[in-house]
Amino acid sequence: MAVYSPTVATPPLAESQAQLRQQLDLLTDFWNGCSELELSIHPGPGRWSRKEILGHLIDSALNNHRRIVGACLAPPPHQLRPYDQDAWVRVADYQHLPCADLLALWTSLNTLILHLIDRLPPHLLEHEYLTLNGNPTTLHWLISDYALHLEHHVWQIIHGD
Repeated sequence: MAVYSPTVATPPLAESQAQLRQQLDLLTDFWNGCSELELSIHPGPGRWSRKEILGHLIDSALNNHRRIVGACLAPPPHQLRPYDQDAWVRVADYQHLPCADLLALWTSLNTLILHLIDRLPPHLLEHEYLTLNGNPTTLHWLISDYALHLEHHVWQIIHGD
């Protein structure tokens, strides 16, 4: 997660939504051109395969869905909950799921997130969230950060870096 800074402007929500949609298209095009074997290769010891990176993005989508819904259901401040990313990927065993199923799940979750964002009342964007170290941020910033996180990992999947 990027570090929140109140002095750095959060991009407009429409920009984050466009970024999310672009990443959905980019990864779908790339993923559909790869074999199960290509997407299953571990690039090195202790590193995730492309399938596992996409699994991490599924976990991230689940957690961000919960954050957005939480802002709609309860008054602020909200507290970000940590989760052990490696453990989630290990327990879900994304490596042994069909590639098409992983892509369909990730795409569906992000389509749902975009649907939620489209319907957010503007005042909820300023709902306060406390980061893991207790610093205040907003739902708007979290959505923007989620789009950047997605972009980072989609680039990683496509370029194998």
